[in-house]
Amino acid sequence: MKFTLNNNNIIHFNKVESTNDMAEKILIEKKPDEFTVITTDFQLKGRGVGKNMWESEPSKNILMSMILYPYFLDPANQFMLNKVASLAVSDTLEDMLNRADIKIKWPNDVYVEDNKIAGILSRNMITGNEFSSCIVGIGLNVNQVQFSSHLPNPVSMARISCSVFDRNHVLIHLINRIYDYYQKLKSADYEQIDNKYLSLLLNYQSPALFQSGKEVFEGIIIGVDSFGLLMVNVGNVIRKFNMKEIKLITKSTNHENC
Repeated sequence: MKFTLNNNNIIHFNKVESTNDMAEKILIEKKPDEFTVITTDFQLKGRGVGKNMWESEPSKNILMSMILYPYFLDPANQFMLNKVASLAVSDTLEDMLNRADIKIKWPNDVYVEDNKIAGILSRNMITGNEFSSCIVGIGLNVNQVQFSSHLPNPVSMARISCSVFDRNHVLIHLINRIYDYYQKLKSADYEQIDNKYLSLLLNYQSPALFQSGKEVFEGIIIGVDSFGLLMVNVGNVIRKFNMKEIKLITKSTNHENC
């Protein structure tokens, strides 16, 4: 199903602190239509998970936040919104790059091979036992080819393909993919979403090296529970971790600049 955009759906800024912050400000001032998207050419304080920052050169990448009202969703299943966003980004990359090695790295990243190309940061606003709103923030590296040396494994669509992409075309494609998966979520088609998510989950059902605190261990990812906790089989014991408790140790694949 294709989502029909109108002039009110996309609010663009040349520069903001962060699109998630701007979306939250807009939500406080008024209640915009669902699927309203805030975009910018540059973020002064783009955020990643925790204290991490999202690096992006001006006018090179997609920096966006979408406002949703998932009243139909039980807050206990809120991680489904993260799955929807992750799958939408993955599908967009598969369509645009024609590659089959795109993976979702739990909980908030999308990888091509062993390199990070996108990050997702959602804010769920819950009142009592119901959703009031959700802001889905997405940073997708599109045309940037130079990255800071301290970043461990960044990559972009342009760096992979040696091609320059129309950011607006990529954005519209991504919005439509989010809309499609959101409709599946609305229809309670959890099984299809879960199966697709697990098929793309990095290191799913394969041995991998993890770190939790000072402990380094080998385990096998067997899934993600309804609360978004990563389930890892460690020596035939199923352990659950939140995003602050575990780190997947990955390697990076070098992509020469074009």
